[in-house]
Amino acid sequence: MSEEMKKPKKGPDIVDRIWNFFTSLKLVIVLLLVLSIVSVLGTVIEQNKLPQEYYSYLSPGTVELFGKLGFLDMYHSWWFTSCLALLALNIIACTMDRYPAIIRGMKKKNVVLDDKLAAELTADLTKIKYNLPAEEVEKQAIALAGKDFSVHPLVTEVENTRHLFFETGKYGRLSFLLTHLSILVIFAGAITGSLFGFKGYVNVYEGETISAISAGKNEVKTLNFSVRCNSFNVDFYPNGMPKDYRSDLSVIQDGKEVIRKTIRVNDPLTYQGITFYQSSYGGFPDITFDVMDKNGVLLGSAFTPFRQKTVVPGANLTIEVADYQEHFHLPDGSEGGPAIGLNIYTPAAPPEGIWITPGQPGVNHDGTYSFVVKGFNMKKYTGLQVAKDPGVWFVWLGSVMLVVGIMLAFFVSHKKLWIRIRSDERGKTELTAGGTANKNKHAFASELKRLAKRLQEVS
Repeated sequence: MSEEMKKPKKGPDIVDRIWNFFTSLKLVIVLLLVLSIVSVLGTVIEQNKLPQEYYSYLSPGTVELFGKLGFLDMYHSWWFTSCLALLALNIIACTMDRYPAIIRGMKKKNVVLDDKLAAELTADLTKIKYNLPAEEVEKQAIALAGKDFSVHPLVTEVENTRHLFFETGKYGRLSFLLTHLSILVIFAGAITGSLFGFKGYVNVYEGETISAISAGKNEVKTLNFSVRCNSFNVDFYPNGMPKDYRSDLSVIQDGKEVIRKTIRVNDPLTYQGITFYQSSYGGFPDITFDVMDKNGVLLGSAFTPFRQKTVVPGANLTIEVADYQEHFHLPDGSEGGPAIGLNIYTPAAPPEGIWITPGQPGVNHDGTYSFVVKGFNMKKYTGLQVAKDPGVWFVWLGSVMLVVGIMLAFFVSHKKLWIRIRSDERGKTELTAGGTANKNKHAFASELKRLAKRLQEVS
């Protein structure tokens, strides 16, 4: 055994392993699967709600666990950002890995159909001999090839042999580069929007003016102006489903109305880069409860404004109306009518949430207290989504690049055609034609067959 054969084979070093990791197809598949699953979870689990809003359908322990895992604001969690960063590195590495080959493919221009190139094109090579002058054959060959290759050929003469080179669609090779860069640009837009923008929600009663919004995680954004809801209207279909709902809004700055508009779904109001979308509507009830102990003895009554914690006189507990639904769906899917989501806070137990139907007493989980609606006053509001996203133009730019890249990838092929014209030893004019394409080779082969048939009819 030779000394060379005795040497153990060296595996890839650490740099190669890192490079192979970031350019691997497995990595991108895993990341896309993770991001898809997370996106579904982010749709199912409402994001950036106040904790008390989750208590109406999740236990406090589950809310706490989801909060620690980042499931209640997953698009700003460290693990979601890490997945995006890994995907960005994967895209950058793949782009750098393939970029040299793409550029070589665009620059490589062998304009002479020599014997070596002819051997490589054997499958698609056509040879025809004519009893016509070479000049006439060349003229007709250029005209016939121009039907599929609408470019002027590059003509080269080598040792009394004329070589015609046609090339189209070379920039189609940039589709890979364009689609990958587009994703990075969209990421840049999303990061810009996340760092320098915000999104929040605000409910505004008719006639009320607001100048601050809740942007999640107890963050409040103060605006440089105020927004007043002049009126809110909603139309319904006969089956009770909402048909159209709209808000008449005015923007107030320095005490003057600077803009007024009636907004609808998909027809928002934008001022100073901040957009107000018609998001929802509803009512906030102010409710008076009678609170009894487990024996039905009245402990006290409490007027409870919506989403305000209220101490019940005569009882060692605090209550809060966290939610109200006019069409509450029971566990079996049937509609149970209006229902009130009530949070209960006691010193000796974690917070708990129950649903109460007006007319029916509600009982907490261990039966210590029961609650009866004594007074009910509904105040209707318009729900607005408020967003400022300075990265939206990056997202638009990336989207356009993505569409162009996909169009190039599917519909533009880099095609090359060579035609060689020379005289053989018997004085006949010999034409040899062949070509290549970097994609959709079956269709290109059909084009070459049609061209060969037309060339054979030259006379």
